[in-house]
Amino acid sequence: MLVHYIPKEETLTRPVFLPWRFVAAVVAIVGLFTLSACEEGGPDAEIVKKLDAAGKSKGRVFPDKEDYYDVFVLDDNNAWAVGNRGAILHFANKGEKVTFVPTWVEQAFYNVNFTDPQNGIAVGQDGLIVVTSDGGKKWEQVKVELPKKDWRPGPPHIFSISRGENPQNVWAVGPGGTILRSRDGGKSWEDKSLDKDVTWNGVSFASDTEGWTVGEFGSILHTSDGGDTWQAQKNVLNLPKYTRPELSEEDALKQRVPQLYLEDLFLVSVAFKNTLEGYVTGESGILLTTVDGGATWTNGSSGGFNTLLSVAPAGEHHAAAATGVLGTLALLEGDTWSPLPDVRTHVLTWLRDVSFSKSSGFGISCGGKGTILVTQDGGKSWKAIDKGVLAQVAKTTAKAS
Repeated sequence: MLVHYIPKEETLTRPVFLPWRFVAAVVAIVGLFTLSACEEGGPDAEIVKKLDAAGKSKGRVFPDKEDYYDVFVLDDNNAWAVGNRGAILHFANKGEKVTFVPTWVEQAFYNVNFTDPQNGIAVGQDGLIVVTSDGGKKWEQVKVELPKKDWRPGPPHIFSISRGENPQNVWAVGPGGTILRSRDGGKSWEDKSLDKDVTWNGVSFASDTEGWTVGEFGSILHTSDGGDTWQAQKNVLNLPKYTRPELSEEDALKQRVPQLYLEDLFLVSVAFKNTLEGYVTGESGILLTTVDGGATWTNGSSGGFNTLLSVAPAGEHHAAAATGVLGTLALLEGDTWSPLPDVRTHVLTWLRDVSFSKSSGFGISCGGKGTILVTQDGGKSWKAIDKGVLAQVAKTTAKAS
């Protein structure tokens, strides 16, 4: 969903209004996290029932069919993808070797982050936070008690995490205004939530003090004190005037397509390269860019109108990349974002995330229905890991254990 065009630096506001497209966006995007994760049995329900007869949770994860919500590439020999039913995959040798990481977790993982091959955090459904200090052989749950609100009656999902310059500083966000902060690498957390009913979908810290979080109602918040206080950033420029940006103004008027305002925008992810340069993605191909720490955000063409679910700033060996629904994987070439046609042709589901190595062109993108894509050239070309390989890794792990 798009925002009313804002001339120059003027920001338009109005009473909050939830048109059907906004509600649909919330349901669709949150559904990427929750629906399949909560569905009893998930894929191959009959098979699951038979396996459950042998013991609780035996064989309950299907690596070739699960939805994957996040991927984190630490280096050429260590990367992780996480998803439904506690699914974790580890990748080594630039993605050539795939290992299934068994866990006791039955909820969905939504985000994962490692500081080195041994120490990591994974977060997810119903307030799930787990930490490991041995590369994932053992995961310890960290429970965080949050005060109940009318709009947050139980533990909120944790959608996104980000580390500061000091990797011991970690922030996590989710629905119900949830913002958490850790000063010890995730072993304990303090509640820095805002007293408002808003879903935060993404968080990014460029230092130990400078950070951003984004979510529904066109919300972009910035902190310069490590999350103690937050300020709204509303100077958003060059956004389309109507809810259907593919239409000309004449056609939009003929079809009575409504104008939208800042509060109607649904934002999904945020990523900063440094304290000045960053991106925000959202529904209907929204891709905002800032070069001044968010004082001004400018919308540019993302090469299409598909909802964008993640963005990764450019690195030494790769271009900036964004992923989204309907097989969208776009690269920034110069000043132009261009979706890769080969990926869109062959990937018939959503791509939730993308991450790259800092030392080479190796990268991974993950998404629905067991989709794992690997690149060796900084994102120019991608190859899907064969579903047969993914199916086999779980069987191999089960035999080994």
